[in-house]
Amino acid sequence: MIKVLIVDNELLAGVRIERMLKDMQGIIFIGQATSGEKAVAMIAAQSPDIVLMKKVMPDMDRIAFPEIFNRAADSPLVVFCPILNQTEAPRQRDDLVGALLSASKVVFKERRVQSGGKRSHLYSYSYQGVDVIPIEQIRLLKADQKYVKVFTANANFTVSETLKSLEQEFAHLFIRIHRNALVCIDAIEGIERADGRTHAIIQGIDMQPQISRRLEPKLRKLTLQL
Repeated sequence: MIKVLIVDNELLAGVRIERMLKDMQGIIFIGQATSGEKAVAMIAAQSPDIVLMKKVMPDMDRIAFPEIFNRAADSPLVVFCPILNQTEAPRQRDDLVGALLSASKVVFKERRVQSGGKRSHLYSYSYQGVDVIPIEQIRLLKADQKYVKVFTANANFTVSETLKSLEQEFAHLFIRIHRNALVCIDAIEGIERADGRTHAIIQGIDMQPQISRRLEPKLRKLTLQL
């Protein structure tokens, strides 16, 4: 989860942003600070991950504010916004959501570094928010142009990663069956041939991805060992 604090002296900004964030996955609105002093206090008390801050505040500018709370451990990431109270305008809303998602990626990256670099989840970013996908729930990873489609037993997502990097990172969990697909080793139930092509049967999902001829012997050998 990403905790978000709003810093704006206009109360209407917080009302509109809370409404906007309410339906976004993985993002929690924790409140609004109407002054720099209140912001520092709320950061200390609630430890937000991201601060959406109005560029011009009556009692604190964009230079003094970060200098104060950056001295503390686990300081949040600050996103300066020219206007926070016009989220009903499509362009303003899109710009704000885009900035929030970009900041969320930085937060998750920092968490990964702090945990020693090992990932237990993938993250899918969209205008509906952030979907957190546990690695152990993934059944199939399929390349889709510049992205990768992630399939679980209950849903599918799109992540901004490459199939090659995921194969290298999770080689102990997934096996390549085609130039565009990786399958969870523990989810393989068998191999089926139909219409002159060979497909993998995967536990929990209806999709049966094609197995390339070059990789078929390796997969057949693996299924005999499972």
